[in-house]
Amino acid sequence: MKTPTTFNLLTAALAGSMLFAGSAVASESLTPAEDSTPDTIVLEGTLRDFKESHPDMQNPDKSFGVKTGLVEYYLDGPVGVGKPVLASGNSARGMITGEDSFNQWFRDVEGVNKTSSYSITLEPLSGSPGVFYFAREKQSSNADEKYFFPMDEVTDGEESWNDFRTESTGTHNFFFTYELRTLFTFTPRSKRDDPSQDLAFKFVGDDDVWVFINGQLAVDIGGVHGQATGEINLDDAAESLGLEPNGIYELVLFFAERHVTESNFRIETTLQLSTETEPLYD
Repeated sequence: MKTPTTFNLLTAALAGSMLFAGSAVASESLTPAEDSTPDTIVLEGTLRDFKESHPDMQNPDKSFGVKTGLVEYYLDGPVGVGKPVLASGNSARGMITGEDSFNQWFRDVEGVNKTSSYSITLEPLSGSPGVFYFAREKQSSNADEKYFFPMDEVTDGEESWNDFRTESTGTHNFFFTYELRTLFTFTPRSKRDDPSQDLAFKFVGDDDVWVFINGQLAVDIGGVHGQATGEINLDDAAESLGLEPNGIYELVLFFAERHVTESNFRIETTLQLSTETEPLYD
């Protein structure tokens, strides 16, 4: 049986590949163990659960809808550690109080959030050769009926999480963020199983989602909104993202669920994303 190839992002961050946007993760130790297509892709990320009282959660502002440009184009650090930076002057549009509150979303802050690892499994999408997907969304025959509420699984029956549960809904634990880090090889067409197939990444869901590739913003669907779609064709964007054939690059997804009623999360990709074996904590 084919299995996912594995990278360790903690090693990537510490192995002399501490590079900002514009450079591949240049290390022979990060070369995939095999080039064959995996059966599934398991990605382990970091959940951070917030109290409903956090100023950016369930914000009463009525500025709903997709808001692009809420974050800067570049992450604030190198492979394995870079975080999104709130763009100056745009926070109010996205129901974000300010830089201090935003900087808590994807960092461990005692008393403000509580952290847990959480993995998702991407499987082959039936009828779409070469496409892997994970779906927890409304109105999808492939989706779990619960939609995307991972904190329900993590916090169920655990008293230590009581202060972070969402009391207003009485059903699900809203108000959380999810950070996924993985690596991929920008494979030349001549080496792909299907040379005619583009390398692409697509996300459908709510609320805020930012995907950074090689440290640069590639998918931007920020704000508190209903289910929305963002996608990137890496072949078309290779030059702007600084992608070179056979280069190994980091892909980071930052997701925030900040408002009650629904939580949708769907990934589709033709990238052979590499399994992260150790989630990164601050």
